[in-house]
Amino acid sequence: MLSLKETGPEKRVHLPPGTFGIPALRYLPFLSRDTIGFFRMLHEKYGKTVRFGIRQIAIHLITQPEDIRRVLQENNQNYHKGVFYRELGRILGRGLLNSEGEFWKKQRKLIQPSFHRQRISEFVEVMAEETNRMIDDWKSRPLLDVSKEMMHLTFAIVGRTLFKAEVTSYSDRIEAALTIALELTTKRIKKLFPAPIHWPTPGNVRLKKAIREMHSIVEELIKERKSKPSNDIISMLLDARDEETGERMSEIQVRDEAITLLLAGHETTANALSWAFYLLSQHPEAYEKVRAESIRVLGDRTPSLEDIQNLIYTRRVVDETLRLYPPAWVIERRAMDWDRLGGYDVPPNTNISICIFNLHRNPEFWENPDSFDPDRFEEEKSKQRPKNAYMPFGGGPRVCIGNVFALTEAVLVLALIAKSFRFRLNTKKPVVMEPLVTLRPKYGIHLDLVST
Repeated sequence: MLSLKETGPEKRVHLPPGTFGIPALRYLPFLSRDTIGFFRMLHEKYGKTVRFGIRQIAIHLITQPEDIRRVLQENNQNYHKGVFYRELGRILGRGLLNSEGEFWKKQRKLIQPSFHRQRISEFVEVMAEETNRMIDDWKSRPLLDVSKEMMHLTFAIVGRTLFKAEVTSYSDRIEAALTIALELTTKRIKKLFPAPIHWPTPGNVRLKKAIREMHSIVEELIKERKSKPSNDIISMLLDARDEETGERMSEIQVRDEAITLLLAGHETTANALSWAFYLLSQHPEAYEKVRAESIRVLGDRTPSLEDIQNLIYTRRVVDETLRLYPPAWVIERRAMDWDRLGGYDVPPNTNISICIFNLHRNPEFWENPDSFDPDRFEEEKSKQRPKNAYMPFGGGPRVCIGNVFALTEAVLVLALIAKSFRFRLNTKKPVVMEPLVTLRPKYGIHLDLVST
């Protein structure tokens, strides 16, 4: 346990209320069973800033926008990625999501041009082509799992837009491997003492196999790109040279950046779209508004980026979906040095946890927080909320590099589908949240479709 006198022999550390050590052990089953509910319970019991931990593992859970701003923006150099991202790094390696410091800055600067407005404008046509291809396929399929369909669609889009490659043939392999890897990684994060990764436990063996499968797919794409250079991001990474040394990026680093963009670029958007269809199935009046707007704005022509900017209500639906079901539902950091948050001391090596899911449903910032209301994102209403009360893409300098890409894709896909189908939720399988590394629907989301 951290000493209460680590700042000096006479100064006591002022730590947040909470539960720590042996008393905290009784909560471990709750934490494992319902992590989001566990976080909410701690805040209801102890307040806005809470301390939880066992032995040397200390976590401060924060909820206030000013504290979030300090961690992610004002003093972000003091807060590095922690255990959550270390485990995730087994999948993504040392890519943009997991890297730190000057190395991260260099990689971010290199990758950023791929997400400039002009490039995204070029991507819109590809997004529409792939969506319309899927819509044609749906016309003969009255029942489908929209969560699985969105995984296939967003994977095809990210493959073509970022890597200039047809990746549809890899979809089933990548989805199966990714699901296994996320489930087992989440279990490792929740365990007090996970088995060392080199131990040949059944879980570790399955995890390593899934990671090898994902790495193999990305390496195949890189090999193909080497033989046919283009102006895509893989070619950029292969050609990149260090400004000081002139050295090229290693093949492993190229793979890590590619797998980060490929997987992060489709998993989160697919989940967001799946939850959007679920919410709209519960609110048909909102779906009719999306449909009417899509017909009016898009007509029958190929959409442009300007068209998407005119899909105002559809964008509000996407924003409200990201509020209620944020794919990146938790952010974690580790304090490198002393700080203060919420009026309490933060010792070095303390893990800071921001539960985005609960932040987005905090009644302090949101009226009727559990209800679906896209109009809460009207411009005047949004101005009244603290900036960091809504952050589906994180915040500060490490805000998601692909946020505009993701929003453009989600709005366009939703609008195009609304033009072609009406649907209702098939209730034979329950809709259950599964907070893995991302917030997934555990059993999928099954829809009965009706062509319009």
